[in-house]
Amino acid sequence: MTTDNIDPANETEGEFSSKEWLRYTRHLQLPQIGVSGQKKLKSAKVLIVGAGGLGSPVALYLAAAGVGQLTIIDGDHVDVTNLQRQIIFTTDQVGKSKALCAQERLLALNPSIKVTAIAEHLSINNVEKLIKDTDLVLDCTDNFATRYLINDHCVKLKKPWLFASIYQFSGQCALFSESSACFRCLFPDPPTDVADCNSAGVLGVLPGLLGTLQANEAIKFLTDLPCPLENNLLMVEASDLTFRKIKLNKSAHCPLCGDNHAGAAIDRAQYDMSCEVDLGANDELTPSEFIQLRQKESTLVLDVRGVEEREAFNIGGRHIPLNTLLDNLSALNKEQKILCYCQTGIRSKKAATLLNNNGFDAKGLQGGLATFLKDKI
Repeated sequence: MTTDNIDPANETEGEFSSKEWLRYTRHLQLPQIGVSGQKKLKSAKVLIVGAGGLGSPVALYLAAAGVGQLTIIDGDHVDVTNLQRQIIFTTDQVGKSKALCAQERLLALNPSIKVTAIAEHLSINNVEKLIKDTDLVLDCTDNFATRYLINDHCVKLKKPWLFASIYQFSGQCALFSESSACFRCLFPDPPTDVADCNSAGVLGVLPGLLGTLQANEAIKFLTDLPCPLENNLLMVEASDLTFRKIKLNKSAHCPLCGDNHAGAAIDRAQYDMSCEVDLGANDELTPSEFIQLRQKESTLVLDVRGVEEREAFNIGGRHIPLNTLLDNLSALNKEQKILCYCQTGIRSKKAATLLNNNGFDAKGLQGGLATFLKDKI
C-alpha cells in the first residue's frame, strides 16, 4: 500500500495531535530538542510576571514553542503609551486588562496550549501558590519590589527564575537557580538612586531583545539544554550593540542565602517599594484642577522638560528644564501660583517640591502630559 491510499480518518494520535506535530516540525527536526524536548515543553508550567514590554515577546515565543501551561499575571490595563513596545497588544485594546488581552492573543496564536490570565498584581497574598505550582518563573516587571518578592519565594520553594531589566538603551538578564547566586547576592538592598520606570524612557525594541533572550533561555532550560545565563549576568547595550557576561558568585553576606543569614527573616516592607519617588500627594493637581487653575492670571504654567521635548510638543507656559530650575529661581515670582508639567508627572512633582522648599507655591500636573492628553485623543 502506498501512502497515497492512507485514510486520514484512520490515523491515530499519540502524545501530540497531528496539528501539533505539524506546528512543531522545526523543533522536532532539531537534534537538540526533537520529540523528547518537545514533550518537555508540552508538559511544562511557566509563570510570567508582567505582560508588558518584556512579557510580550516572552509570552508570544513560549506560546509558539508549545509550552503547555502559561500563567500570566498583570494587574494593569493597556495604555496608549504601552503600544510603542508592548507588541502583544493593539490600539483597540486600550483600557482593557493586559492579562486578559494577552491570554486572548496567545490562544489565537496556539490553541493547543493552556493559558491562565490573572488580572492582578503579584503580591505577598498570591505569590507562594503561584510559584509553588510552576516549573519556571519569568520576571517581566519593572521594579525591585516584585523582583525581591519573586526571588525570596523562589529560594524558599527551590524554583528557578529568569530575571530581565531594561533602561533606556541598556538591559540585563540572568537565570537564578537553586545552585546559583540569588538576586539578593547581586542586589542585597533596594537601590535608592534608580530612575523612575516611567520617566527614564526606553528604546522600543529593547524589551523585545531582552524578552527574546529570556524566552531563549527558558526554552533551553525546560528542555534540559545548557543555559549560559545560569549564575551569569548578561549586560546588553543596544546603542553600540555590545554584550558582556559577568560571573555571579554566592555572597556569604547575602541577607537571604548567605552562610550567616540563610533562612533569616526578610523585611516585607521591601515588597511594597514603589518605582517612583514619593514626594507627597499635596504637590500634585489632577488634570481637571490643572485646567481650572491655569486660566487664572495669578498662576504661571511652567514646563520643566528638556529643550527637545518642549520644541516637539507643549501646552504653553514658561520653560525652565528641571535640571536648571534651582539656578533660575530668581526669574520666578513668589506671588504667583506655579503649575509645573512634564511628560509623566515625575519631574513636575520634583520641581513642585523644589519650589515649595524655596518659598514658592507650586503644584505638579499629576500623570503629566501622558495623562492630560488622553482625554483629548
